[in-house]
Amino acid sequence: MMRIRPALTRSVFSGIAPSRWGADAMPEHVPPAASLKPRANAGLTPPPLAFSRADLAAMRAKLNDAPTMPIADMPAHTCKFDKRPPRDAGVLIPLANIGGVAHVIMEVRAAGLRVHASEASFPGGKVEEGDASVVHTALRETEEELALPTTNVEVLGSLNPEYSLGNKSRVWPIIGFVHTSDAFDAATDAAISGNATTKPLPSLSLSTLRPDPGEVSGLIPLPLSAVADPARQAAHYFRLDGRRPYWKIRCGDLIHPPPDEPMPLEVWGLTGWFLARFAEQMGWSDRPPVSLPPTDD
Repeated sequence: MMRIRPALTRSVFSGIAPSRWGADAMPEHVPPAASLKPRANAGLTPPPLAFSRADLAAMRAKLNDAPTMPIADMPAHTCKFDKRPPRDAGVLIPLANIGGVAHVIMEVRAAGLRVHASEASFPGGKVEEGDASVVHTALRETEEELALPTTNVEVLGSLNPEYSLGNKSRVWPIIGFVHTSDAFDAATDAAISGNATTKPLPSLSLSTLRPDPGEVSGLIPLPLSAVADPARQAAHYFRLDGRRPYWKIRCGDLIHPPPDEPMPLEVWGLTGWFLARFAEQMGWSDRPPVSLPPTDD
């Protein structure tokens, strides 16, 4: 039976931004360079080199509350697919220290999956009967896909949801830190012992994760520094909307274990949008220039 520690999740989610697009949205594109505004200095702060308890507290303060309300109490949908309301889904954006360095743990989806095969993604899936909330969904799916105990995840908060065209669902991104042991015990021990809040938290070994081969073909331990690395970034525009730019991230060289043939893999699409929004909300990365509409001569 999956346990979710109430002390490690925030209160009911609020402040949902309505979606700006509907079921007729088109794939992404990159507008011509001539239509782009110059890139501005965003006054950013570098991502943490390694996550500490102080970093978790700082992230929690900048995130939306985790959507822990019952599924029946979820906000009304703003989009329909095939004249039917979409289902809700939850994905986990798992943060961890690996080898003493801050990382985001991502997956390469299995080649045999019906949608988004062989793409970079976060663990997660659609709400199923018995799920208490979309937080429950995200943690349950992560345990099924990676054999990561749900009790090892400290939920920090969430981002605004978006709709997935491929899966016909409203996807709620949940941010969580992966501890090497029970997250509740780790937080309690830190509070009792008075350990320095800036001390790096223990590192996770990738060998403790056992991906389900039916869903996951590899892991992508993405260093947190990659979200702000110009050498890995390329501008993209979400749902053909030039007002919604984001950085997609090159990650094919980070796949674990390395594939037999090199993969030109990028974090893009809805997954890339979520990763970029997370980095921007934390103040680690800026946004690419917006696309300007054509003007009459």
